[in-house]
Amino acid sequence: MNKNVRYYFSLIHFPIDDLGIHLVLPQTWQAIDLYQAIAHDRESLGKWLPWAYNMKSSADEAKFIKTIQADMVKERMIVLTILVNGEPCGMIDLHNLITNQKGEIGYWLSSKYQGRGIVTKSVLEVCKYAFSELNLKYVDLIVAVENGKSERVAKNADFKLMGIKQHLIHHHTMAGKIFRKINPN
Repeated sequence: MNKNVRYYFSLIHFPIDDLGIHLVLPQTWQAIDLYQAIAHDRESLGKWLPWAYNMKSSADEAKFIKTIQADMVKERMIVLTILVNGEPCGMIDLHNLITNQKGEIGYWLSSKYQGRGIVTKSVLEVCKYAFSELNLKYVDLIVAVENGKSERVAKNADFKLMGIKQHLIHHHTMAGKIFRKINPN
């Protein structure tokens, strides 16, 4: 595919400083850039997201994209690729969906773009979608107790701490904080 031609299905877009952020449906052409970001940040991602160690090639990422496309058709989850100025650099999802009830948000972003508010704004936009389009009553964000960056995202996105549960994250070896945002309508 010509790198200058991009076919996105952009659901959400917003600017942050000089960056154009798009949350788009995942497509296999994104696999190379996403895999490179994962490979570059494997140790920091793997600390919280064990799947990062299993991603060995862009072919693995393309296979994952095809799997999530099928899950989205079955309405099990919604996954969006985070593009920064057209570059695939992370993903955000709404999973564990229960129709008209709840969902959970998960995400990752390349270290190249962390610290700019991209994840916080993306979480807020996904919540708006979850509440207005999916009619969810609440959205949870589960954060490892030691993951200060994700805790700041939850707090900056106005999630409220509901409690801490042992053996919640990373193959049930880490305690997790459960943050919740309730539909304001």
